[in-house]
Amino acid sequence: MLRVGVKTISSFQLEFKMSFLHSIVFKSSAVALLLFLGCSFSGDHNLALATEKLDVGSVAPKLDVEHWLQDGKGKFPKVTNFEPGKVYVVEFWGTTCGPCIQSMPHLAELQTKYADKGLQIVSISSEPLAVVKNFLKKEITDEAGERKMVSEVTSAYCLTTDPDGSSETDYMLAAEQNGIPCAFIVGKDAKIEWIGHPMEMEGTLEEVLFDKWDREKYVAEQKLIAEIQRVVGGLTRQKKYSQALVAIDGYIAKVADRRLQFGLFKSKIDVLVRTGASEKDLMKSYEELFASCADEPLFAQDAAWSAYEYFVEEKIKSKPILSMSVAAVEKSLPKVEGMNKANLYDTIGRIQFAAGDLESAIAAQKQALQFSDGSDNGTFQEFLTELQAEAAKAKK
Repeated sequence: MLRVGVKTISSFQLEFKMSFLHSIVFKSSAVALLLFLGCSFSGDHNLALATEKLDVGSVAPKLDVEHWLQDGKGKFPKVTNFEPGKVYVVEFWGTTCGPCIQSMPHLAELQTKYADKGLQIVSISSEPLAVVKNFLKKEITDEAGERKMVSEVTSAYCLTTDPDGSSETDYMLAAEQNGIPCAFIVGKDAKIEWIGHPMEMEGTLEEVLFDKWDREKYVAEQKLIAEIQRVVGGLTRQKKYSQALVAIDGYIAKVADRRLQFGLFKSKIDVLVRTGASEKDLMKSYEELFASCADEPLFAQDAAWSAYEYFVEEKIKSKPILSMSVAAVEKSLPKVEGMNKANLYDTIGRIQFAAGDLESAIAAQKQALQFSDGSDNGTFQEFLTELQAEAAKAKK
């Protein structure tokens, strides 16, 4: 349990919330400068076996997959060479990887949605055939929240296994990717367009499918991100915090992409927190952070959640920052519906609880439950019960 003054918040609640935020907010690596979610890549092959670096813009290696277990119920052929004019997603997964399993319903949804646009998704495991066949008999939760067999959920796209590891070598190792799930979008010219987590690729995939994707711009952005990571990360590791702050401010003034600016402002606050900056400096930086995401409700939620975490962990002690965070999230409420609105209310409730406003926290949590579709796995109700128990104690 994490203690907030005399209040307590379960670590499970924190873990669930951050998992949710990561899945909905970090759609762009421009935002997640230092973040990658996934399971460890457990291939037995050495990186040295990959003789040529694979990157965005590279010609996609041919596929030599041994076992094809699903083919979209006969809709899709086995792929060796990539057909010009079609778009492919080559995704790597494993039966023991939680995020891989969570991605399956989304992959099925994308395949169904874009099948008539020339999309074919090929998911590749490196496990023995018997292991994957047995896994197909297990049950998972689909996009509608229903329990179904893996074989049924994945029937929309191509699910395969390649135990000799040749596909891992040609893609994962050649691209220096060490986490699964990992997806490679192969464009209409058979070149790699994008590499990343499959839950983050829909926007890019749609742009590739409809010929709106600017590969060169994306590559330039990735180079800038790598530069920022190298410069700012290097200074931070050396504890040269004042220089790191100067570098961050320089990049903020340089970049036009608001998502990247958002990530830089968050990095700046992290450095300020590490150095024990004054409340005045932190307030100013949070004002800049919220201004950078004024039209992005989920980014505003993430910014507010970061303030909440810092407060819970006693890294900052400023209640005015919590008030600013609540105001920013409340301003975003009219711009979202459904589960997104539920999560914004949940964030408000937790921040208000941390700030000591139990009555407002309960009201916000009731709103979270009202808009919830149940995918929070009961955590909203659990937290509301905790709040109501606190209120009952206070009355005694």
